[in-house]
Amino acid sequence: MKESVQTALAAIVERYGAERVRAVPDEQGGAWVEISGVGLGDTYTQATTFALFLLPFNLPNADVYPMYLRADLARRDEAGLGEGFSVTAVSWLGDPEPRPVTQVSRRTRRSDFTRQTPLQKVEKVIDWIGAR
Repeated sequence: MKESVQTALAAIVERYGAERVRAVPDEQGGAWVEISGVGLGDTYTQATTFALFLLPFNLPNADVYPMYLRADLARRDEAGLGEGFSVTAVSWLGDPEPRPVTQVSRRTRRSDFTRQTPLQKVEKVIDWIGAR
């Protein structure tokens, strides 16, 4: 992993704890990261989810996008998940088979991603999900 990716990963581990964070280096200097036990708030029928995302090799000059959550994500009010969510499968080095997931697309526009750390982006998306 490149130094910038290691720095970003260390901040994520410090925030969420080593027991909840799994990191798998990709083959380009980045790392796939999975955080378990992420709270969803009262909006969803599930209390928690995993959050899976790639810390790209070219940090800090890249966005942490997209993020993947549990495939069965559902709102308590039975409304659809809405814009920015789609059900798909993701293949990554941490699972032997593609994993069914809900993809959350919250891309940071323009070059604004250089103004936030990967941890800030992850928390911003998690907060957005909980507020939906």
